[in-house]
Amino acid sequence: MERNLKDALQHRRSYYELTPESPIDDAKIEEIIRFAIRHIPSAFNSQSTRLVLLLHKAFWEIVKRTLQAIIPAEAFVATEQKIDRSFASGYGTVLFFEDTNVVRDLQQKFPGYAGNFPVWSEQTSAMHQ
Repeated sequence: MERNLKDALQHRRSYYELTPESPIDDAKIEEIIRFAIRHIPSAFNSQSTRLVLLLHKAFWEIVKRTLQAIIPAEAFVATEQKIDRSFASGYGTVLFFEDTNVVRDLQQKFPGYAGNFPVWSEQTSAMHQ
């Protein structure tokens, strides 16, 4: 079934019951992400969005160890359950961030727009996500 953009947006849903399997192989996932990173528009073609694709559980174990060191034990129980039942139960994770060096370079190159580049970079990151 093919949907137009309005139908796709109207029927989109957030899925909280993730599974550790993917119907798409890892190479295809990487191809889709690389395509999006290159072709989603950005102000001044800055392409300041960066990401890390994680297709293993080790990351969430590191997150839990880090949080356990700073969250009181009684509160950590709920945090650990949230991680285990949602984030860590999925097939992979995509972490998005902005390359602030790109933003800084554009601010220096185009000082008249300097104040806009951080906002534009965030907007570009949002489009990628």
